[in-house]
Amino acid sequence: MPTNEANPDVYQFLAQRQSGSILIEPKPSYQELQKILAIAGTVPDHGALKPFRFIIIQNEARKKFGEALVNAAEEAKGSLLDEKTRPKIFAKAFAAPVLIVIIFSPVDSPRIPLWEQQASASCTGYALDLAANSLGFGAVWKNFAYEPGHLMKQLCQLKPEEFMLGWVGIGTEQERERSPREALDLKRHAVFLD
Repeated sequence: MPTNEANPDVYQFLAQRQSGSILIEPKPSYQELQKILAIAGTVPDHGALKPFRFIIIQNEARKKFGEALVNAAEEAKGSLLDEKTRPKIFAKAFAAPVLIVIIFSPVDSPRIPLWEQQASASCTGYALDLAANSLGFGAVWKNFAYEPGHLMKQLCQLKPEEFMLGWVGIGTEQERERSPREALDLKRHAVFLD
């Protein structure tokens, strides 16, 4: 399709995108997850380096992920982490039936700087979100306030140069009332130069 040919259905889909809040079963099938991940591979990527990888967490692995989240908080906060906070952190692993962890995995390149590679890896979160939505699932991108602890490094097999950008939770969105997304204030957020 020529790039100057309008597709109002696609535009409307993009204009109405919102993050999912309560995500439940059913989750995407293995084949649907493959499709979602394939779309993540289409993000802008100077040099086609693919400076990212994904860890798909579902079923029993969510318990290990929850334990790794708690461990990271404990390693960061030590005795300052109170007993009420631990279960809240652990519960993050069960906020969706499937979680796709986004790992920034930089590639040694004399031409493409690290910031550009990280920008590319960050784009995959939005691509995962849109791909899940296009297949009829709800999705939400989450991040974590702490450095990965030793359990997370083990679980995600993080190399020293890699780090976790966050994760996208995917599932069936529970029905809820939604307010329309507030339009972007172009006077504040855009400058047109002619």
